[in-house]
Amino acid sequence: MTSETKSVPADTRRALEEAARHARTAAAEAALALRALVDAAALFTAGVPAGSHAVLGGAARWLDSLARGASPETGADLALTHALAGALDAEIARWEARAAQDPDARAVLRAFLGVRELLWELGVRPSTSSQPTPAPEKAAARRKRVERVPVQG
Repeated sequence: MTSETKSVPADTRRALEEAARHARTAAAEAALALRALVDAAALFTAGVPAGSHAVLGGAARWLDSLARGASPETGADLALTHALAGALDAEIARWEARAAQDPDARAVLRAFLGVRELLWELGVRPSTSSQPTPAPEKAAARRKRVERVPVQG
């Protein structure tokens, strides 16, 4: 171990804080990487950066916002990250509807799905109040009773 290596945190709390800081940095970098991919897609398809692209402009702005919100330097708390996750779900729903008619929208949808998957792996999900509650009859239909099947062996 060299003297350049960071010292190991002395307690669990500091270790968890360090892990959270690294996770937020990774999420911000992932958003910036996706932003660069959106720029590349816009430049390839239309010859303009994503910020100027009619279809990809909103995705570019959203990814910029996500990167700023996830960055540990902003001092934003987890509530902001959860709000961004809720906004991400709304964007995914919007792009799912758009992808039904526009095949080019599928690439943007996949990018948003990738961001959501990354955030979910980090444990960031929208607050339960922003998620629609299922109708009682649909929820009851999904809960199937365990069936007992005789097994011969």
